[in-house]
Amino acid sequence: MKALSLSKPLQAALLLTAALTAIALLKPDALDTPAAAPLQVHAPQDRTSTSPGSGAPWMRLAGEEWRPSDAEQRRAAEAAAAAAAPVVPPAPPMPSPKPTAPDPALTYLGRIDQDGRSYVFLGKGADPQVVEIGSLVDPQWRVEKASATQIELRYLPLNETRMIPVTAAQ
Repeated sequence: MKALSLSKPLQAALLLTAALTAIALLKPDALDTPAAAPLQVHAPQDRTSTSPGSGAPWMRLAGEEWRPSDAEQRRAAEAAAAAAAPVVPPAPPMPSPKPTAPDPALTYLGRIDQDGRSYVFLGKGADPQVVEIGSLVDPQWRVEKASATQIELRYLPLNETRMIPVTAAQ
């Protein structure tokens, strides 16, 4: 036996009809009462009764306007004030810390002066290097100065200097 199915547009139309029907049924309507019957103001009425004019909050008389309660008005005013409060823009993001030169992976091994030129012996891992003062150790580091207590190296990408202490030979 073949099951019946509905097309997508028909399903949408039925869903829309059901939703609008539910809204129409839940909407409070004004009650028709004779215009000659004056409204009587007495002590608070029983709100559980559903007869016309009983003061049930979901029923109102024809021509009667709905007014929010004082508490509802106060809540609405507070919500409007909160919505109208000035929007503070978010704080700008913290700037990232300034980059710094890494520590050189070099150790001082010795120094020699020959023919008016000064050379330093630097160890890079297991490879010793002989570098003239003022020349490059590698593409990032240059030997700037050599004194009796330290070797000054310049990190070329950031133009910062780092010192390597000169240790006494043991």
